[in-house]
Amino acid sequence: MNSKDKLIEYFNSLPEVKRIKELEHYIDNNEKIKNAFKEIKALQKQMVSSKEFNQMNQYNMLKKEYDNKLNEYLDLPFVSEYCELLEYVNNLLSDLSFQIETDISKKING
Repeated sequence: MNSKDKLIEYFNSLPEVKRIKELEHYIDNNEKIKNAFKEIKALQKQMVSSKEFNQMNQYNMLKKEYDNKLNEYLDLPFVSEYCELLEYVNNLLSDLSFQIETDISKKING
């Protein structure tokens, strides 16, 4: 088993990742919530695009709509838990990525 496979296995064995998968199953089987997540993701993409093209009025309108939609669903305990777990795991992955980059740079630059 190579290093990549070991990392994947490690992350898949984390209790947080297992819980995310359980919650995703529930979310995927609930049309109302699944559609809400699609809307929220679409709003995020539009926000990024409008910010990138310096369309701040449009960005602010989209941000307000995004915040309202997100808050509406964050009131549901499992959605809140899902978002918190995603943030936690994404931070772990980001930290790991940074550490790998740092180690590779050290080895290359000696």
